[in-house]
Amino acid sequence: MKNKKRRRFSLSALFKNNKFVLAISVLLAIAIWISMSLSDTNESGLTVTNIPIQINLSDQAVDDGLEIFSGADQTASVTVTGNRVSLGSISSEDIIVSAQTAGTITTPNTYTLSLSARKANPSDNFEITSTVSPSVVTVVVDHKRESTFNVKNEIKYNVSEGYHAAATLSSDSITVTGPQTELSKISYVSVMGEIKGELKDNTSLECDVKLFDSLGFELTNDMFTLSEEKVTANFSVLPEKEIPLEVNFSNKPSGIDMSNFTKISPKKILISAPQDVLDGLDSIKTSEVDFSTLRNHKNKLELDLIIPSMCTNLSETEKVNAEIDLSSFDTRRVNTRNIIVKNLDSAYSYSVSTEHLNVSIKGRKSELDTLNSSDIICEVDASDIDGTTGSITLPANVRVDKNTCWAYGEYQVNIYVTKK
Repeated sequence: MKNKKRRRFSLSALFKNNKFVLAISVLLAIAIWISMSLSDTNESGLTVTNIPIQINLSDQAVDDGLEIFSGADQTASVTVTGNRVSLGSISSEDIIVSAQTAGTITTPNTYTLSLSARKANPSDNFEITSTVSPSVVTVVVDHKRESTFNVKNEIKYNVSEGYHAAATLSSDSITVTGPQTELSKISYVSVMGEIKGELKDNTSLECDVKLFDSLGFELTNDMFTLSEEKVTANFSVLPEKEIPLEVNFSNKPSGIDMSNFTKISPKKILISAPQDVLDGLDSIKTSEVDFSTLRNHKNKLELDLIIPSMCTNLSETEKVNAEIDLSSFDTRRVNTRNIIVKNLDSAYSYSVSTEHLNVSIKGRKSELDTLNSSDIICEVDASDIDGTTGSITLPANVRVDKNTCWAYGEYQVNIYVTKK
């Protein structure tokens, strides 16, 4: 028999075998990893940044209402050492930086606190090898308070001639919350700005809310919280016009032209209103003056102004002085029995107990000389009598049937009421 030929080992053929190549690659990778792990014993350094600073007040301070208003949101950094494997997984959460004496704070103040760092997990395979940077933190500790301030409008603007602009704010007041010590420095709250050009139409402007101290310096403190950071000023622009003033009389004799006997100061005031309202407005009247209260001499009165709706009094004059000079008129007293009871319920009957009224009549002498008792009418309104019987006293409205005469004073009539 012939001997079989011996196969020759071929390395190149072996590396052409994909399974062999894959197995060798895996073994080499494992060997390299084990070698690096076993050989990497030298320590390396790493700076860990953005570590939150823990500032914990004592329970007593918290119960007393103390809070940290500044400095609580700062971060720090430290340097740590360890092998590369350990350092590769370190984050800011693995280190705790704290203010050492924060727990001893019991009163409001600004404090500078030293910082220290420690491992969150004492068994972690790294060491902290540097001081904390920064080494201290400054905090403001105080009681939280709030105050409400009226908003001062300091917006600059110009209005076209013949027009008036009135500004209303979207918020008339602002509530400011913050540390008590800083809050006490606020004197007033203002909105400021400027509108270019001359106003003739309605417009609005959004403004930042600003805080000022008693000297007028702006307070820019990020420890304050405002109920609103911005306020809108709305400008209503309306035409304006000077309107004459007129005394409003009641029970005035028809034959007396009061323009000849009345002086009023001021004579006019400045009014703003929609154009159609101004066009229909001839005068502004005062509060009512009852002629029965006027004597025949110089009557000096202070009267309120009755401003019509949709009108604004730009003169800011709320009262006027009126002088009503009736000194050229005479007086005569007249007895009258001309008493009329009106508006008594039909279920009742009455009799007049007052036999006559002695009335003071003022007027022109020519008419007073011809005055008869029948020219004087005393009207009694009994509409308010509801189930009341017996003797009742009611006010009487006295009228004079003469063009220049009036009854001065107050009068009462007694009637006796019975049920039918």
